[in-house]
Amino acid sequence: MDHDIRHEQIAYYRAQAQEYDESAERSEELKGAFALARDLLMQLGPFEQVLELACGTGTWTRVLLQIGRHITALDAAPEMLALAQQKLGNAPVSYQEADLFQWEPGQPYDLAFFANWLSHVPPKDLDAFLNKVSRAVRKGGYLAIFDQSTPMLEDRQIMKEGEEGRIYAQRPLRDGKVFTIVKVFYDEMALQERLASLGFEVPRIAQRGCSR
Repeated sequence: MDHDIRHEQIAYYRAQAQEYDESAERSEELKGAFALARDLLMQLGPFEQVLELACGTGTWTRVLLQIGRHITALDAAPEMLALAQQKLGNAPVSYQEADLFQWEPGQPYDLAFFANWLSHVPPKDLDAFLNKVSRAVRKGGYLAIFDQSTPMLEDRQIMKEGEEGRIYAQRPLRDGKVFTIVKVFYDEMALQERLASLGFEVPRIAQRGCSR
């Protein structure tokens, strides 16, 4: 991934931390998608050890605590991690600040999970990232991914052309600052094929966790 874009993407989420929860609640479509994904996730488990990548302010961490005994939550933005800790208090969560493009799994987990993160991984880095995720899931464990496969109207309005095609977006904050980040809408079938090649048993409908 381009060094400058990667760091600008991290800078965006650091700067957006205080606005993140508000922006996630602004759309009825997003709230509906969250409810559906939460219900599907709750059908998995229970799990002993859960890995959450790009945990943000802990919205999904709170859901994972209902199916996991202990959560390891990673994010590149310390501001996001601080808000998650405030939100979840003394819950059994280990927080780690980590650039996920540099991160390497230190142990296998029963469930690896990330929401709204895969679309921030550029195509040229996708295979390397999924390989790392594969190593983080123990044999018999699960991987659950929730993300967009098609852009909404507001996504189309902020798309930006790059050398690799329309894989960038320009995201504004309330103070007027604008950041360029990666935003890719991966084809579900192509993604399922990639995961199957890594040894995951992928359900026909990409609305459930895949196991291995």
